[in-house]
Amino acid sequence: MTDERLDRAALVLGGAALLSSLFAISTGGPEPVDFIHVRGAALGVLLVLGAIAALGGILHRRVLVIVAGAGLAIAAVIQLLQVGRATNWLGGDGSTLALMGGIGLALLAVGLTSRNKVSQPDRPN
Repeated sequence: MTDERLDRAALVLGGAALLSSLFAISTGGPEPVDFIHVRGAALGVLLVLGAIAALGGILHRRVLVIVAGAGLAIAAVIQLLQVGRATNWLGGDGSTLALMGGIGLALLAVGLTSRNKVSQPDRPN
């Protein structure tokens, strides 16, 4: 993969994290509409780290993509440890865990992928 494709992937994943904030305006209606619970601190985490990931893709900065991915993965682990307990710092549940973990691990994969450009074969004149 070239740098451009990886940067575009980081931008799309960051955008997905930002768009997932739309689940916060769900009114808790029918099940197909309210299948991911984004509430409380989880909303802030997704917005901030999603913006950092998108910015990393736009500015071609791997470190920003890695930081955003690691942050979301750590948030997912915190949510995992607190699911079903009285203490729930992020205010989420299993669906929040899956969303943050999935996007976080995908961003880490994109950010840690080798960025060697594919060389084009020489063309005869």
